[in-house]
Amino acid sequence: MRFELDHDIYIFDCDGVILNSNQLKINAMESALCALSIDDNQIKRCCEYFRKNFGKSRYHHVEHFVSNILQIEHETTRKELELKIITLFSNQCQKLYLKAELTPGFLEFLQTLRGKKYIASGSAEDELRSVFRERELDHHFSGIYGSPTAKSDNISHILGLEETEKAVMFGDAISDLEASIANKIDFIAYRTYSNVPDLLTIQSKCHGFKVIDSWSELL
Repeated sequence: MRFELDHDIYIFDCDGVILNSNQLKINAMESALCALSIDDNQIKRCCEYFRKNFGKSRYHHVEHFVSNILQIEHETTRKELELKIITLFSNQCQKLYLKAELTPGFLEFLQTLRGKKYIASGSAEDELRSVFRERELDHHFSGIYGSPTAKSDNISHILGLEETEKAVMFGDAISDLEASIANKIDFIAYRTYSNVPDLLTIQSKCHGFKVIDSWSELL
C-alpha cells in the first residue's frame, strides 16, 4: 500500500504508537502479580502472554491469566483475584501514563494531517481520557476510545460517526492489524516499540500494508 495523506480519518493506538509505554505496562503487570505473591514461573508465563497479545484489554489478559495459567477453578475466588490484579495494575497505569514519553516526532507528524484524528486503544477508556486531558493532548483528537469495548468495535463506531470508510489505523500490535482488516480500512504498522515487530512486519506486508520505523517516513 502506498501511503498518502488523503484519508478522512486517522486512528491511532496509544501504547507503543503515541506513547512509549509498552515496557512500562509490562513492568506494571509484573509488579501487580508479584504483589499478590504469585509463583515466579506463573508470573513469567502471564507476562509473556501479555507481551505477545498487547492491544487487547486488561480484562481479557487478567481473565486469561487467572483461568488458564493460574487455573483458579472456584468462580468466586477467580473473580476476586481478577479484581485484585486489575486494581493493582490500573493504579500503576495512571501514574506511568503521566510520565511515559511521546514517541519521537509524533506531534510533528500529527500536525501535518488534515483529517480528523481519533484514538482506539485496548487501554481503559476513562483512564486514557483522564491522562490525555491532564497532559493537554486531548485537543488533538476528535475522540478517545478504549476498553472495555473491543478495539474493532471502537473503530466501527468511529467510522459510523464520520460516515466514511476512508480511514487508516496506526498500530504496533497484531490486534491493531486485525481490527483494521475487520473494518476494511488501511493500516500502517509502527514497529519501533512493538512487542512483536517481526510478526507484525510479516503479517502487515502479507496484507499489503506499509511498515514504518519512524513518523518522518510519512512526511
